[in-house]
Amino acid sequence: MSSLPEDSSPSVPELSGKDAEGWERRERLNKSESERLLDWLEANGYSQREVSLAEDGSFTVRWRR
Repeated sequence: MSSLPEDSSPSVPELSGKDAEGWERRERLNKSESERLLDWLEANGYSQREVSLAEDGSFTVRWRR
């Protein structure tokens, strides 16, 4: 279960899942949404963060502690 606040960013899609290595992710974000999420993760102590750009122009953000 994610510790991200549900009400602080209503336009960010639901948590997409957690992989076998413990990475959580959100997919299909626009640039603004991905930046807000990355800022929140940094401010809340998530030292491992990644962002990738999909072919459709959307962003995926992955993180773990």
